Parts: sequence; structure tokens; C-alpha cells
Amino acid sequence: MLRIKDLFIKLQGFCLKNINLDIYEGDFFSILGPTGSGKSLLLEAIIGHLPDNAICSSGRIFWKKKELTSLPPHKRGMGIVYQDLGLFPHMTVENNIRFGLRYHTLEGADTERRFNMLVDTLGLGGILHRYPERISGGERQRVALARVLILSPRVVLLDEPLSSLDPPSQDEAKRLLKRLHSELGVTFVLVSHNFEEVMYLSERGAVMHKGMVVQKGLIRHIFNRPSSSFVANFVGARNVFAVTYDSGKIMMGRLSIETENHSACCKIPNRISIRPEKIIALDCQDNRTASENRFSGRVCNIWKRNFHLHVEIEAEGVMFHALWPEHVSDLIHLEKGAKVHFGFSKKDVNAFREE
Repeated sequence: MLRIKDLFIKLQGFCLKNINLDIYEGDFFSILGPTGSGKSLLLEAIIGHLPDNAICSSGRIFWKKKELTSLPPHKRGMGIVYQDLGLFPHMTVENNIRFGLRYHTLEGADTERRFNMLVDTLGLGGILHRYPERISGGERQRVALARVLILSPRVVLLDEPLSSLDPPSQDEAKRLLKRLHSELGVTFVLVSHNFEEVMYLSERGAVMHKGMVVQKGLIRHIFNRPSSSFVANFVGARNVFAVTYDSGKIMMGRLSIETENHSACCKIPNRISIRPEKIIALDCQDNRTASENRFSGRVCNIWKRNFHLHVEIEAEGVMFHALWPEHVSDLIHLEKGAKVHFGFSKKDVNAFREE
């Protein structure tokens, strides 16, 4: 297990505060958060590359029971792939991959076996004698991974390595990372803004905000059961409302909301969140889904989002955001000002307490 305990790092105008994370051995753990939340700084702290402008730091980092806090980066048994990949332009692909070996003592036969395995797995055999500027973005990303993996690291840190790739290359890279994780059993820690990427690759993760971890656990729980308005909005819940709680009923203005999920334990909830894709168009002839929360309202706005329609609906003074497949517009009268019936299941209402 990779354990980060009470980590505090102060920079000029920013700090990481009270970071506590347990990342299981063999896990593919994702760290999410807006720009400037401290995600990349956390990766640098884990690998031991603290920035020169760090004013002070405290806390401890462990791998299993061994403390790594005072060890230099090359003795921590970790590797990192940065967003810009950091390949050496004057070196061939093969020399880039082998570069780290000059600083690590590995058995020659084992090194060659691992080199050949990675070249074969990552499909690099045909480009070993080329230079980085002569290969594609997806190929450069695979070379950067091979350069890290050839050293047999315990942990691979990934700082948004797919963000510069085009969508087809991103899809290919995601499948590759999934396969490498499965076949090599290495612990991966990924920093990403891409929700689809995180949900495909990870089961567990954490959300950061202003230098703090504000929620951690299973990815599906973070997305479906956010514990604060910030996390709900960040992960795209969109429908985040203040509510009152009286005699077992949740009221949102004049609307009574049924729910069976309270993420705030026994505390009385004062907020709810509902993901837009969980709001159903009840007028569709092909839709017979039962819904405990059923309302009618008027369409205020419609716009396309990829192959879906983002629909804003006002009901009793409350604005709902729904995400519906495009074909819904073929089944019901859907235009600005139209009256629609919509609903959502009580299991899809997340209730929580926010002070």
C-alpha cells in the first residue's frame, strides 16, 4: 500500500493541507480536481521532486511499512510520466527507453527480457531508430511509458499523459493503460480532468480542491454520491439544490422529493444532487420506467452536447438540467416553451449535509 499521511507542503501563495490517502497495491487510483487544486504537486511530493520554492513541508509517505519520505526520487521505486512526456529529442526511441538504466543497477538478461517485452507489448519495434519528432503523439506516449516501465517501478504516476492526444489516440491509450495495468500488476496513480478516462480506468480515487482532498473512495460513489456542492458540480451532477427536511420529507420549494440515499449519515440533509442523465423524459412512448419523483415543467433551453440533448426545464420555480438521447426529440414535442413531463427515481437522489 502507498500511504500518504498528514502531508503539508507550503509554497508562495498555495499549500497542500492535511493530505491523507491510502492507495492499495495494484490499484489504478485517480486524482481529480480543477486546475490549481494541487494534483500535480501531490504527484511531485509522492515521487520526491518537491519544487525549489517549497517554503516548508511535513508529513510522511510509506510504501507498505517502509518510509520513503527522506529518500531521493531514484530510491523510491517509482516512475512518472508527465503531460509533456519529456522525451529527449536528440535520442532515438530505443535510447530514450533505455535512458534510466544508467542510473539503476539491473541484471543485464532481465533488462533485455523486459525491454523486448515492452517493445512488443507497446508496438514500438518498427520505430526504435527514429527520433521523437519523427513519430506520432500516440507513439511518443508509448515510448514515455516504456521508459518508466523498463525500471520495474512499484508505482507509476501519470500526470495527464493523454491530454494532448486526439480522441482516437486517447481511446487507444486508455485501452493500452488498462491492459498494462492488468498484465503487469503495477500500481498506477493518474491525475486527470477527463471523467470518461477516470471511469474507464479506475475503481477508486479522490477529488482535490484548494490543496485539500475533499472526497475519496470508489469512483462510482464520488460521481453518484458527492458529499458536497463543490464535488457535485465538479463531477457534472448539475442539479444541486438547497432543500429543507421536515417530518421525513425533503422539500425543494413547493416540490416534495423522495429519496433513499443520505450520504451524510444521520445528519439532516440540506442539499440534494441529481445527475442530469438520471432525469427521464416520461412522455416518451418507448419509456415505461417507473419514477417516484414525477413532475411537469416547461422547456427553457435546449442545446446539443455530443450526441445528446441538454434540456433545461423549469418546474415550480426550480431549474432542472436533463441529458437526453437525440431520438427523444422524435418522440415528444421538444422545443423552447414546450410542456414536458419528467421524473427521476428516488435511488438517484443524493442527499447530503453541507455546513
